[in-house]
Amino acid sequence: MSNEERIEVAEQRIIELKTLINHWKTSNISSRRATIDFVDAILSDRDGTQAA
Repeated sequence: MSNEERIEVAEQRIIELKTLINHWKTSNISSRRATIDFVDAILSDRDGTQAA
């Protein structure tokens, strides 16, 4: 993997983490399962984007 590819992957991960943190701050999720479902949705979306 080239440095440019690593940077691109890292930047995408930063966006995903910011989205997750914002979700946690603005929601009242008390269920660990709900959080896992949310993270899975982000990862599924990311995988779909990378495959395209």
